[in-house]
Amino acid sequence: DYMAYSAKSQKTYNDKCNRIYLKYTEKETEDYERINKYCKKNGYAISTYIKALIKQDLDSKGIDIIAEE
Repeated sequence: DYMAYSAKSQKTYNDKCNRIYLKYTEKETEDYERINKYCKKNGYAISTYIKALIKQDLDSKGIDIIAEE
């Protein structure tokens, strides 16, 4: 079944999401290009790849949501 697009539903969903923005400066272009090339070659969305890296890093450090600051 095909569901019709609903701007209101999309806004409600987006309002529930959390965002982290990244900006690669001109000096960081090579790093950006490496990430972009790797993701394209392996069929990953850049956001999926970055989320996995962050999760792996936090998991390896034993950091959980209730960890003390």
